[in-house]
Amino acid sequence: MCGVVSIVYGKTNPALGKEATFLLKKLEYRGYDSTGASFFREDGTILLKKKIGAPSIVTEELEIDKRVGVKFIGQVRWATYGSVTDENAQPHEVNCYLHMAGAHNGNVSNTDTLKEFLTENGHKVLSDNDGEMVVHMVEHFYHLLTSGKKSLTLDEKKVLFITSIRKAQKKIQGSYAACIATPDIPGVFAIKSGSSLYAGKGSDANGDFIVVSSDLTSVLSKTRFLIPLSEGNGIYFTENEYKVFSLSEEKEWIPGLKRSRLNISDISLQPKYHYFMEQEIHSSPANISTLVKYYIMRTGEKELHRIFENDYPICRQMLYDFIKLYDIFDRDKLKLELEKIINSVEFDRIHSLIVNSEKIDKTNYATTGFTSEDATLLNELLGLDENYSSKLHLLDQIITWKKKRTILTYKNELLRIFNEAKVRGTRVFVVASGTSYHAALVSGYFFSKIAGFSIIPVNPGDFRSLYISSLRKSDLIVGVSQSGETKDLVDIFNEVRANYGSDLKIIAVVNNENSTIPQEKADFYLPVLCGSEIAVAATKSFISQIALFYLLAESMVEDETSVRHKMENIKQYMTFTLKNAEEELMDVVSRLFMKPSMHILGTSLIGLAKEGALKVREVVLNHTEGYDSSEFKHGPNTILGKNTIFDLSTLENLLSDLFDYFQRLRSENFTDKENLLKFIDFIKSFKFSDFGNDLLRPFYSDNEEKELFERVSSDYKKSISIENYFTHYPLIFVCPPVERDKRITISQIHTHKIRGADIILIAEEDEELRKAVEGVPAGNEQYYSRYIVLPATGNKDVFVFEAALILQLLAFKMSVAKRKYLNRNHVENHGVHPDVPKNVSKSITVD
Repeated sequence: MCGVVSIVYGKTNPALGKEATFLLKKLEYRGYDSTGASFFREDGTILLKKKIGAPSIVTEELEIDKRVGVKFIGQVRWATYGSVTDENAQPHEVNCYLHMAGAHNGNVSNTDTLKEFLTENGHKVLSDNDGEMVVHMVEHFYHLLTSGKKSLTLDEKKVLFITSIRKAQKKIQGSYAACIATPDIPGVFAIKSGSSLYAGKGSDANGDFIVVSSDLTSVLSKTRFLIPLSEGNGIYFTENEYKVFSLSEEKEWIPGLKRSRLNISDISLQPKYHYFMEQEIHSSPANISTLVKYYIMRTGEKELHRIFENDYPICRQMLYDFIKLYDIFDRDKLKLELEKIINSVEFDRIHSLIVNSEKIDKTNYATTGFTSEDATLLNELLGLDENYSSKLHLLDQIITWKKKRTILTYKNELLRIFNEAKVRGTRVFVVASGTSYHAALVSGYFFSKIAGFSIIPVNPGDFRSLYISSLRKSDLIVGVSQSGETKDLVDIFNEVRANYGSDLKIIAVVNNENSTIPQEKADFYLPVLCGSEIAVAATKSFISQIALFYLLAESMVEDETSVRHKMENIKQYMTFTLKNAEEELMDVVSRLFMKPSMHILGTSLIGLAKEGALKVREVVLNHTEGYDSSEFKHGPNTILGKNTIFDLSTLENLLSDLFDYFQRLRSENFTDKENLLKFIDFIKSFKFSDFGNDLLRPFYSDNEEKELFERVSSDYKKSISIENYFTHYPLIFVCPPVERDKRITISQIHTHKIRGADIILIAEEDEELRKAVEGVPAGNEQYYSRYIVLPATGNKDVFVFEAALILQLLAFKMSVAKRKYLNRNHVENHGVHPDVPKNVSKSITVD
């Protein structure tokens, strides 16, 4: 929900504008309603540039990259308080009593009250935006604290500024993070009060710097050395010094730097892709391998783990010592402390056991890259001395073992609970929002079909209204969240804990393991392990969520060898689908990307249909609904036939036909220059209700010959009639390779195509399905159909993963096509973008 960013250098940086542009674009997924940048210069002036629009557009329009300065505060806005205007854009520059500028992300719930307070106290509030209130409140208290005091030292100013932040914090209600600065104090003050904020220290060609941001990846794009910040902290920082302070009490400290475990290459756009959504869709097969790696024991791995388990205390201590390396930044000291670990007697003994064991497959041992979550640091350590390779790979194995040990413990515990619930008939609620809810629906199918075990997929709103008042202590709640911060889900967990304490178990399935839900709200959690997801519309996390639930369902009835084989089979088919989908999809994309409405109909796969529809709505901005194919006939089918949903291309055709018709009128001397002007005026105010004789009245006065008027009017009605502009309605069927589902799909295709539907089918090859799709209804030569053939598996479970990828790719390619079309026609602020579509946020952390 919005994004704030700031960076400070020690002197004027001629490239500060380029840095600002880079950082603002990194935050585009968090906000794109407006973009702003404030540059603080050595002469004490502030340059503020802001405008409605996304960073990728506004930074060019305002030439942000050409600005210079010592420090920068920027913001990208996802509008909540105040409409989308330049005035409500952030940062806000204030100078009612003292000159300063700042910006925030999040929400200030008492904005209206604060605005009244500030106005009554002489502040000139220029916007309705809550971020301005934050800056004014700090200005207000800093003015009160410094008024009448002369010759304040720099240290005194810093103390009073921090005090003013604390006083403002007591008046402000809400969850937010903010950056504020004034020209007469070097550096920037930042606040972390309920919203994300990260800080890092580094150096580049322009000198030392400290950067803070709402987004960790933008900080990591500049440095891997992080300054730890917790909830309720503030930080004052210059280019090379920093001090963290409490927002609620007079307490300050200087925490040590921490290395990040994330590799920036894992969160950067790779050269072969143009969008993060595209990259993340194509990463899904590899993420299946990651799930298998941590959730299933590999051949030969048991012996490796046995060795580690036999020396568990020693291995655990090695990992503790290894983690301490993250806090060492001096190269020589880092090497010394590493050698204490890998040259110890205990380490050498374990290393020898593994090297000499005939039960452990060592074909690729110490020759492949590091694969644990600490691979970034291990690569840095390898750079100290390549002779460390074999022992560093052993550390890599120990790190993986420790994480896998935890995951397997909780996986087995959840399977025990599920099997017990199956026997006892205990209710298991899988609660989730958005894409995660659709994953829960798909997972419900897996558990029912594979394990004969029923779960109840439900979103938080329905859970509160339908179930929360009738919960029993024997029930189980599984919360699914990509971000681990979903406010709706957090609220449900808080309410359940308040009413049932620890008697009712809560388990989380998340991607972000260091978030609120797994760390604070759940008894334990299982990670989906798909890595950071940058595009707003979830794709790879959806695949990993359903893959994990599929793995769990299979694990209830199959041994690990069988489950591993099935997961690897799914990965292979997913890879094949991605490699061969391009040609199958492009004709459909060109046909559908401007269609204003469509339905995706999943035969017994409602979760997949809903998720496919959500993806189109999110990134193409075309109305799309997901239904079970059999349910479409119970009301939604009224959209078929003559409907009043017209797209832009239809309007283009209509205006083109009107122009052609008018040209014909001119050639027959039925008009003159005066009537041409009237016709142009009419086109500007064109409405569908003007069809009929009224359209021609501007061309003829009442005394024109009646015969002439009627002849032209009759001719017009035949040429330009609303009847000519109705189009078929697109239906996308998703049919798994199951005989009953095939029969239902064939029936529904025949039922709907004769009523005005165009049919796109996603299915494996089948002659009867093909005949149903391709058969043209009698008298309907305009009928369009397309059969997108998926690799033949004969397996409904595998089909789910293939079809999910096809629907994601369809939405992505439609988004790119529509974006190009709207850009080409100079439509401003249209909001179509596969990575950052308008109005949606990656992590919904407000009510």
